[in-house]
Amino acid sequence: MRIGIIGGGSIGLLLGSYLCGQHEVTLYVRRDEQKKVLNDEGLFLSDRATPFSLRALLLDEIKEADCFIICVKQHHIENILPILKKMNRQTPLLFLQNGMGHLEHLQGIDNDLYVGIVEHGALRKSDNHVIHTGKGTIKIATYASDSEVLTSLVEQINQPAFPFEGALDWKELLTNKLIVNAVINPLTTLFDVPNKEILNNTYIYYLVEKLCYEAAMILNLDYRIQLEKVKEIAKQTGENISSMLTDIRMGRQTEIDAISGYLIENSNHETPYTTFVYNSVKALEVKKEIGQSDG
Repeated sequence: MRIGIIGGGSIGLLLGSYLCGQHEVTLYVRRDEQKKVLNDEGLFLSDRATPFSLRALLLDEIKEADCFIICVKQHHIENILPILKKMNRQTPLLFLQNGMGHLEHLQGIDNDLYVGIVEHGALRKSDNHVIHTGKGTIKIATYASDSEVLTSLVEQINQPAFPFEGALDWKELLTNKLIVNAVINPLTTLFDVPNKEILNNTYIYYLVEKLCYEAAMILNLDYRIQLEKVKEIAKQTGENISSMLTDIRMGRQTEIDAISGYLIENSNHETPYTTFVYNSVKALEVKKEIGQSDG
């Protein structure tokens, strides 16, 4: 397949490194510096000595493809909407963002639309070097299309070393991941700890339960089931540094608006704990003078 990956962050680079061996991959980035280093030196994955070869272009150089995978952060979706709306309507678009704030932006797009969650851990070391910190699965569901197209898409991009799975219900897929993000991301960020510490520290774990309860109530999900999922993910990714904490450390804007902010906006209940972590992460952004760029 001809696959266009929009976004040169950790997930975009990770996808590019695994997919370029079997597909013709073009990675679309915002900065000319990243475009140049990817084209000149290739893309390095973890400790692999030999780089992968793929084409890098700027966003305004978009070409036809069989599929586009959108990996930019939530707060950049709105910026690329003009580009997405000009694409061939026969080209499927797959969105891989944390949270659910991006869904409102998909309403005016006429293409076949898919949404997914990424269970991998990835850290961008430089513009052309990504570290695969934790292996998982990418799960995809149909948002606006025919489910048969999803089956075909998954079959074409799935591979043993980097699995893709189809899911039946996009809302269930995203809400389950949203709760995990709404608990793990802000708490690891505020206390500057790896994922496992939210379970090991009694006082942080108290907040885990409170945040999970509020999120489950807002999304009409079973609190006990969701709490077990949060604990399972925190254990599985124990040594990982969450994407939100990574953003703060790197001086980049977080996705707190699309995660905790989304829950607050869609709640009919009081959300004291979610509101507190939301304001606290926003305060960290202000403290570190973080603007609108994610590098």
